[in-house]
Amino acid sequence: MSEPDSDPITRFNNILKVVAVLALVLMSYNLWSFFNSSRYQALCNASYWEMNKSQLDSCLDQKRALEGK
Repeated sequence: MSEPDSDPITRFNNILKVVAVLALVLMSYNLWSFFNSSRYQALCNASYWEMNKSQLDSCLDQKRALEGK
């Protein structure tokens, strides 16, 4: 009698589950990245990925000023 792990269909299903989880993680990161960089693009007319720490802080200060905090 063969073990369940040696069944090709079970192995394929396990691999498919891992691939699906990885795809979900990557898609979530891409979605977060899109919204995060478009927020900074709208506020400061600059890309989130190209700004340094002081520019990011300045942009966040502008956001707080717009919110009235």
